[in-house]
Amino acid sequence: MPAPGLTFSVDKTKIGNQPGFDHLTVTFQADLAYTEFECRATKVGEEYGVGKGALVASFSTTPANTQRTFEVYDDYLVQGDGEYRISLFAKGQDGSWNDNYYYIPIGSSMYICADGKPYLCMRGD
Repeated sequence: MPAPGLTFSVDKTKIGNQPGFDHLTVTFQADLAYTEFECRATKVGEEYGVGKGALVASFSTTPANTQRTFEVYDDYLVQGDGEYRISLFAKGQDGSWNDNYYYIPIGSSMYICADGKPYLCMRGD
């Protein structure tokens, strides 16, 4: 059985330290059951992946197609001192993790997925 595929939506594309703009809400689900889920934030240029960076959210065993929601606060993005990569990872029942390595390209004003579409958020000051 392969690793779960994730689909998600967000309510904002930019967050900062201003009230009402200090967090975004992520809603996601996996096409297969998963035993672990992690959302991680890492500063651009630092090593990233499962278990690396700041743990923003986590969930345990969840059936396929079960919708989950969590918030990413500006506090998770350490000191607002640069651009951050936000990644979602789910571990399948066979022990394999999905490979959602999203990034902010240098010179870009937003997070871009491997397919060229915007992803999650960018911290504003």
